[in-house]
Amino acid sequence: QEQQEAVVSTQSTGMVKSDEHMKRVKEKLISKQLTMERTAKVTKSRKMKKLGKKVQQEVLKQRQQEKKQVMETVKKMRKGKADKEDIDNFEINEEEPKERPLSIKEMNRKRKAKEAKYGFGGKKKRAKTNTAESYKDVSSFSSRIHSKPKRSAKNDKRMAGKGQRPGKNRRAQMKSNKSKKK
Repeated sequence: QEQQEAVVSTQSTGMVKSDEHMKRVKEKLISKQLTMERTAKVTKSRKMKKLGKKVQQEVLKQRQQEKKQVMETVKKMRKGKADKEDIDNFEINEEEPKERPLSIKEMNRKRKAKEAKYGFGGKKKRAKTNTAESYKDVSSFSSRIHSKPKRSAKNDKRMAGKGQRPGKNRRAQMKSNKSKKK
């Protein structure tokens, strides 16, 4: 009985937490757990980055060493001091001969065929400038077409009946005269 009374007294004194408080505690625990997971991911990614950089540097160093060795063997081969082992390890890829370029005669034949088909290009600049012959040639000139008098208000038949538009004062005066007649 004494134990039961002790349990009841501890419950009544406030050891029992409300549901809202328990929810808040649970949310805090979840948020802490999430932040720890995030930080773990970030640290892991940083470590992977560092590792990747180290690997890349090692690969670059290895490539440089290989290139150096190849260049040394090439120098030895040129001088004739290369060992048989170096020659065996060193692979020489012979390039296949490319197509031979067209000879001048073949190019001329092609050019002649194109000129026969499309015509010779000729000079493009100054094609429309006058020559001595074209300047003296007057056969295409017609005085009826090329020497018309300039049109003006006096010469134009369409404007013959009307005349020049009266000025501002004259128009105002004409307007006032019309209103007096009515």
